[in-house]
Amino acid sequence: MKIELHCHTTYSDGRLTPEELYHLAVKEGLSYMALTDHDSVKGHFEISTLMDRSDIRFIPGIELTTSRNGESIHILGYWNNEGYKNQGLLSKLDELHHARDERIIKFIQNLEHYFDMDIDYDKLRETNQGVLTRANLAHAVHEKVPQLTYNEAFMKYLDKDSPAYIPNVKLTVEEGIALLKKNGAIVVLAHPVIYRKNTLEELLLHEFDGVECYYYLNDEEMTGKSLDIARRNNLLITAGSDFHGIQGDIKHGYLGSMHYDPADLKPFLDLF
Repeated sequence: MKIELHCHTTYSDGRLTPEELYHLAVKEGLSYMALTDHDSVKGHFEISTLMDRSDIRFIPGIELTTSRNGESIHILGYWNNEGYKNQGLLSKLDELHHARDERIIKFIQNLEHYFDMDIDYDKLRETNQGVLTRANLAHAVHEKVPQLTYNEAFMKYLDKDSPAYIPNVKLTVEEGIALLKKNGAIVVLAHPVIYRKNTLEELLLHEFDGVECYYYLNDEEMTGKSLDIARRNNLLITAGSDFHGIQGDIKHGYLGSMHYDPADLKPFLDLF
């Protein structure tokens, strides 16, 4: 059974619209799909009606940006109810949306100051429907330096070592979990393999319901470690490619491409 529990659209930093993602999901023969845009649920209002026409079980989700020990920690939230429509949640996400826009504006100012690179914010906003992220900005930067790959451009101009870097405004992990649970979401720690300042054991001291144990960037050791910890702590297990639809992307996988043990994911999928 092919599933995808972690993917993005143009409502955050993905390259496909919700409609385009829907058609790809049908083409790939997915049985379950969760849309998890960064700090946004706007795509659900567009894609859910399309999903109703298919045999795909659609799970509304989100990838919420939080912070711990000076590092971004991403929390996947999944709804088996309509909590993602709650006005309190939508208002908070609007606040985060505004803060991310302000961050991108400061990034653009720094790119001009440090690299004499002129990026048109209005054009960037016109071509992206939802939350603006560094990945959105990286496409505009890549157009200015086509001799570099997308990933090289990202690392040189937008990574934390760049003089243009602007830190994100984030919730704490505790605040993020509380926000999602208050609005009826199941909360899962996203891609523990990428964290450097926080161990998996430390992060799971927080009230997560599950762990993304099967992930595109995992090696065998990381998958085994996260599965062992999840099982010992009776946590839900999920799998995700983190699909963005970016050509030549080496940081994220392809839609529905993750291999997993069906027995591991059954407790999670049974909730939907």
